Amino acid sequence: MTPKQEDALLDYLQEVITPLIEQVLVKKLGQAMTFAKKELPNREWQGLTEDERDAILRTEGSIFDETEAILKAKNT
Repeated sequence: MTPKQEDALLDYLQEVITPLIEQVLVKKLGQAMTFAKKELPNREWQGLTEDERDAILRTEGSIFDETEAILKAKNT
């Protein structure tokens, strides 16, 4: 392939193929978002109770780790 042919091929890829790939990606992202909205449960955020707050304050380890663990358990 000559340099001129390579340049023509690259131009073609950029002008034709790249927009097609972008269209497919946008379509698939839209489908994924629609699926997530319909299929995943719509739950309210669960915060900490007074007892959980007190437990965190009494913890000798990392307060952030304990807080994250409690919230993760409540919201998964």
